[in-house]
Amino acid sequence: MSPTDISVVMPTYNSSRTIARCLESIRAQTVKCKELFVVDRQSKDGSKEVARRNGAIVIDNLGNRSVARNIGAKRATARGILFVDSDMILPRTLLQECAQALQTNQALIIPEVSTGSGFWAECKRLERESYSGNSLLEAARCFDLSQFLALGGYNSKLEAGEDWDLQNRVNAHNLVVGRVKSWIVHDEGRITLPSCMRKKYSYGKTIKEYLRLNPNAGVRQVNPFNRILAPAMATFPRHPVHAGGVLLMKSLELAAAAGGHMAGSVSHKE
Repeated sequence: MSPTDISVVMPTYNSSRTIARCLESIRAQTVKCKELFVVDRQSKDGSKEVARRNGAIVIDNLGNRSVARNIGAKRATARGILFVDSDMILPRTLLQECAQALQTNQALIIPEVSTGSGFWAECKRLERESYSGNSLLEAARCFDLSQFLALGGYNSKLEAGEDWDLQNRVNAHNLVVGRVKSWIVHDEGRITLPSCMRKKYSYGKTIKEYLRLNPNAGVRQVNPFNRILAPAMATFPRHPVHAGGVLLMKSLELAAAAGGHMAGSVSHKE
């Protein structure tokens, strides 16, 4: 695969805080992408204008991020496709590494590390770090485009767990999954416990469909031991104080997700 034979797709919604830095990291790659699609969900904060100034092809979209990613993939013409979020910062060699790895793999795991300000952002960083190499919780975000389309892309009905759902299909179809060495930086900004809980409450309202489609993997992925105790235990030896923070943060997030799940179930019945 040619180093430039990768399309990049980025869903956006009011992403002005982070999108410029994300686009700068794409422009600064050691090799250029063939095309960059920003699929925007009616942003009101100038995100689309920033994307256009940075050479992106902007597509308007009314659907969720799964729909947005699929729209970009259907427009893509490269052999490989990389999905990024607008709050990510790409290492300079990522596209080059992906192009090389797709020579022998059909999907690629790209490890992530979080950055942000404040105590809870550090807890989030340590939590995410503990997931590295965990096949239950990591999911591919770079694919051979033909294989991605053959799998049906992201499930447009899912707004939570859509990456896990796709990874489960990747595994079921025995695709060859590789891993790159560089880490994507996920810019969390300033994290607070209420913001974490609001996010997980929102995800909880839509996770029911994912659990229905993926009952076996889903139960293990949302299991309190895997989501709360395991990251806290992994953090404790080097950062005991932050381990307590991880334990509290993940407990409150799971409680918020459970509340969202119940609220979503009641709303669906009505």
